Amino acid sequence: MLLKRLMTLATISVCLSCAQGGVGSDTGTGGSTDTGGTTGTGGSTSTGGTTGTGGNKSTGGTIGTGGNKSTGGTIGTGGVGTGGNSATGGSVGAGGVVGTGGNASATGGAGSPGTGGSATGGTPGTGGTGGASALGTVENSGSNCGATAGALLSADNKLLPNPFAMHDGTIISTKAQWECRRNEVKADLEKYEIGPKQEPPTVAATLSGKNLSVKVTVGSNSITLTSAISGSGSCVVVGMNGTTSLVSGCTEVPFSTDQVVMYSQTNTQNQSDPFYKLYPSLYGHIGNYSAWAWGVSRLIDGLAQVASQLNIDMTKVATWGCSYAGKMSLFSGAFDERVALTIVEESGGGGIDSWRMSQEFVDRTGVQVEKIDNTNYSWFMSSMKSLDPYKLPHDHHELIAMIAPRAVIILGNDGYDWLGDESGYKSTMAALQVFTAMGVPNSIGYDFTSNHAHCSAPTTQQNSIATFVTRFLKGGTTPPNIAIKPPSTTFDLNWQADVPWTNPTLN
Repeated sequence: MLLKRLMTLATISVCLSCAQGGVGSDTGTGGSTDTGGTTGTGGSTSTGGTTGTGGNKSTGGTIGTGGNKSTGGTIGTGGVGTGGNSATGGSVGAGGVVGTGGNASATGGAGSPGTGGSATGGTPGTGGTGGASALGTVENSGSNCGATAGALLSADNKLLPNPFAMHDGTIISTKAQWECRRNEVKADLEKYEIGPKQEPPTVAATLSGKNLSVKVTVGSNSITLTSAISGSGSCVVVGMNGTTSLVSGCTEVPFSTDQVVMYSQTNTQNQSDPFYKLYPSLYGHIGNYSAWAWGVSRLIDGLAQVASQLNIDMTKVATWGCSYAGKMSLFSGAFDERVALTIVEESGGGGIDSWRMSQEFVDRTGVQVEKIDNTNYSWFMSSMKSLDPYKLPHDHHELIAMIAPRAVIILGNDGYDWLGDESGYKSTMAALQVFTAMGVPNSIGYDFTSNHAHCSAPTTQQNSIATFVTRFLKGGTTPPNIAIKPPSTTFDLNWQADVPWTNPTLN
């Protein structure tokens, strides 16, 4: 164990900003590879060896020998009307770009105006699961709550914030109230981490064979997202920059990050990226995860328009990703309620991990993990680097909880110190409290089976994903009940000590 930690720390010193360990930090059996599984420029892999200094993963993520391409996307539903995005229950009118809070509603809620746009409808109803949004209908059913971000705390809070507490101190007691609380968390993440997620007024999709094109127009400017669809099945899985063998029997729709903003491990953004053709004023003011989550949702819009041609069910949609793309899958699924199942593989800091718990772990053990002051500041806003994690009004257990009552399956791998699985486990267990309060504890699962190459899920984790896919994408009825803790004997897994609140029962 000491040798493993020393090897991991040696590679971390090369670059602290890269996906799950930076350039050269993805070590272990099988090493690090480019898209498709070949060794990337600057790194080499020996038999069962480790990635050498400079070994970095390319667009598409890291895989080990026999591994799966990393990344993740999203899908869902939502159509297009003249001059605006539409979804069952409401449509955005002509007049501009919908900002945070500008989605039309569906079962369980009605729409509200976004910046420059308008929507039909009134106040939220109580449809869906106990008042939460129905699947396959609307991107954000709580957009009309008028939620705003909380202020930074005046004193350090080293415990996890109460996910049931509104910013004004009110403790929610109903499932219907969760939508507005969820949007407060969204506002926190946008203000302090990734910037506001935008929505376009016009999306138009066409299908040629299995080649999907989605034209996205803002004002007089347009960009086109494309995807080479493969496989078949009424369920859909979107993978970042590729497909995944972890899910079978579903239609595969790869999402290409560079068609929105370029993937980079060097903390750099490009003003020439397609996204900034549509939103030039946002350059330098958002992180890539905001733009990528936006792009995934636009692909969702396009898929909804051609769903009958593809014979797909837009209520059976999943996102998947590993490493930096595991974070992307998490943000995409959390920010778009049309995603039925979010698959998050080895996401590390900025993904499932709590910023607080990661800092506490480093302070206690001296072992470095990805945390708020050493992640990638093209993926997140550069201003995040100077934030004190203990003063944030939110943390990432609430990012995971944004998915509730929909489904999420989380995979870890404690063989890589950089992933911070102690923090990830505690954050996941804190998020579980929200799922439990909503009456859907089996809609969240976690499998921290370890001793395998990064982004190369072993049989145990493959079976865990298959169980969730069967239940939430293929009409199964058996509760998944996937709960596998990190095996490390050096971790402090006493998550209860960091959860100071009492769970309500949300009616």
